[in-house]
Amino acid sequence: MTLATRPATTILTVADEARAKDFYEGALGLPVRGKDPTGMMILGLDGSASLGLMVDANAVHTGHTALTFEVDDLEGSMAELEGHGVHFEDYDLPNLTTDEHHIYSVAGERACWFADPDGNILCLHEGGTVEYNM
Repeated sequence: MTLATRPATTILTVADEARAKDFYEGALGLPVRGKDPTGMMILGLDGSASLGLMVDANAVHTGHTALTFEVDDLEGSMAELEGHGVHFEDYDLPNLTTDEHHIYSVAGERACWFADPDGNILCLHEGGTVEYNM
């Protein structure tokens, strides 16, 4: 058996399901596929991937990126999300500093980060290729 060809679901915790649904479906445009047997909301992602939103009012978020979306037009995607009230994060870390437009650039890749209403950090990423030495 290999898991490489199996569908995958990323699960994020949220405190308020209705608020999370408004954000993920309304602002991000992810279609709600339904609920699993436990009542967790499942939203669609490209291909066989999905996003599960598990209600947990006491969840602790790490402050690290929980989910990254690959985009072809970073500024256009940012403008669209800003139109839905999304605010982008700024970072000034030793290996990661965003510019005045909230964008981090390195080696042909660009990214920006924002939080969902529960503090899960999400990322938009554009460009770059990953080379694997196996």
